[in-house]
Amino acid sequence: RRKPTMFLTTRQCSLIGLFALIALLAGCTSIRYEYFPPNTDQGRFCITQCAGIREMCLGNEIQRAQYDQAICEQRAESQYRSCLRHADSKKEAKQCYRHSCYSSENTWRCDEDYRRCFVNCGGVINIIEEK
Repeated sequence: RRKPTMFLTTRQCSLIGLFALIALLAGCTSIRYEYFPPNTDQGRFCITQCAGIREMCLGNEIQRAQYDQAICEQRAESQYRSCLRHADSKKEAKQCYRHSCYSSENTWRCDEDYRRCFVNCGGVINIIEEK
C-alpha cells in the first residue's frame, strides 16, 4: 500500500494552473477609449501637440527597453563566461547557463499623459469597459 504524499504531481500542478488561469481570465475587463476632439482650431492644434509629445514618450520608452535588453544580455553573457572560466570540470561547465533577458516598453504613462493632455485641450474621452 502506498503512503499518502503531500506533493502534487506534474499533472495535478498543470490542472491547478489551468483552472487558475481560467478564473483569472474570467474576471478580466478590457477598457477602450472613444476620443472626441474639440470643435475649435485652437483645441485641435493643442491635440496635435499632445500627439507629438506622446510619440516622443513612446520613442523614449522603446529606447529604454532596448537599452535594458542590451545591458541584460551583456551581463548574462559575462556571468556565463565567468561561470565557464571558474568551472573545475566538464560536469561543472555543463551547469553554466545564460540567463534569459526580456524587456518591453512600458507605455502606460505615455497613454495616460496623452489622455490628460487631450482633455485639457477641450477634448472628451468616453471610457468603455468591456467584460
